Amino acid sequence: MSDHVPIFQHSWTGDEQLYEELTDKQWKILKAALTVFTEKGYSASTTSEIARVAGVAEGTIFRHFKTKKEILLATLIPLMQNFIGPGAANSLHDLVLQYDNLPIEDVLMLVIEDRQKHITALWPVLRIVIIEANFHPELRDVLLNNVVKKVQESFLAFLKQRQSKGELRDDLDVWTMMRTIVGAAAAYFVSRSLFPEREQDHDNRQELKAIVDLFLRGAQVDVRY
Repeated sequence: MSDHVPIFQHSWTGDEQLYEELTDKQWKILKAALTVFTEKGYSASTTSEIARVAGVAEGTIFRHFKTKKEILLATLIPLMQNFIGPGAANSLHDLVLQYDNLPIEDVLMLVIEDRQKHITALWPVLRIVIIEANFHPELRDVLLNNVVKKVQESFLAFLKQRQSKGELRDDLDVWTMMRTIVGAAAAYFVSRSLFPEREQDHDNRQELKAIVDLFLRGAQVDVRY
């Protein structure tokens, strides 16, 4: 291998490669750290375990990273900045643009199902990010600025556009509408994780349709009850 390798070089947009240059040893350590953190959680992980998975001596880790927290930040921050954040925002933007001519209820279903797919695929990493953001302000700032705000901007733009078309009530603030539908969808995602036994014989798509219907009965123009 070369002296440096790209970390998280895949960009969901396909337009550019966003990465940091790392030595081979650093790359091995961070890959191992991500594996250990997602399997055991940050607090239960040890640098000796990371070293074992990376195939290096524990002392080698501390030649590159001073603390376990530094490893955590070096692992998760580039991932959020270069992959999760741009990917989540761009995929949402592309989705609503692609289906611009569909009725709003169909687009909302597609958006929620798309978010569910990405959250499920990235959940081991997102779980660590969400938990540790409560304890590490550096992580929390990147989560808010590079992931949450970017997704919010894309979704707000979609709601404003549908509002300007006369599909959504113009007396409702788009932030209020966003919080309502996102909050309901988030509760659905959390419930699925907490009560997996309920999901075995449960029609999840029907529940998503009910969430969209409940939202539109309050936000849509000229809904007949």
